[in-house]
Amino acid sequence: MLTKNQLKNRALIFASVAGLVLIGLAFLVHYHNVLGLDVFLSRDLQAEGDTPERKTLLYHILYGISLFGKPLIAGIMTVVVSLLFLFYKYYRESIYMIVTPVSALMGSIVKLIVNRPRPTTDLVKVLTNETEASFPSGHVLFYTVFFGLLFVLLIFTPKIPKAIRYLLQSASLFLIVTISFSRVYLGVHWVTDTIGGYLLGLVILVTFLYFYFRPKLKRKA
Repeated sequence: MLTKNQLKNRALIFASVAGLVLIGLAFLVHYHNVLGLDVFLSRDLQAEGDTPERKTLLYHILYGISLFGKPLIAGIMTVVVSLLFLFYKYYRESIYMIVTPVSALMGSIVKLIVNRPRPTTDLVKVLTNETEASFPSGHVLFYTVFFGLLFVLLIFTPKIPKAIRYLLQSASLFLIVTISFSRVYLGVHWVTDTIGGYLLGLVILVTFLYFYFRPKLKRKA
């Protein structure tokens, strides 16, 4: 079994590596807004798919996956989940969930610094319009932090009924995985934007979990 210091060191190493890769990727896309691999992957994913004029069931499913990242819906969802933990008297968990939107602020700061333009209609199909900078994907970032933290916290909250925990954990994993496909398919992000979202999300998520588990590790020590 890993000791307290070993767990802390591994978490810090993991977050540091993710942070360094994120910085390198940010420099790359800042100086090279359009990457050939990004264009190829986007066109390949969108091949034989929807167009701005014709939107099928696939579009509506992928658009629906992205809805949880809309500010209003994300805010309501954050409050509801926080109240769920509060109802079962998991006070620390409730506080951690209610502050997850801070990830959006950090994502906005990185967007301003990198200032990468969104995909354009001359390169890919743009099926829905977004205006702010492209890197990193704010949706992917939020899903990684919010649903990732929710998934982990539900492991340590046995008073919440199993059916609710398993349902929320399954939905969390599904949304974390599929949100990147949704954003690229809709033509609002490049693949490297979604990778940046995952990387920054992991750094923030590991930071949250580090402070969440710190009191538990102290008690065990």
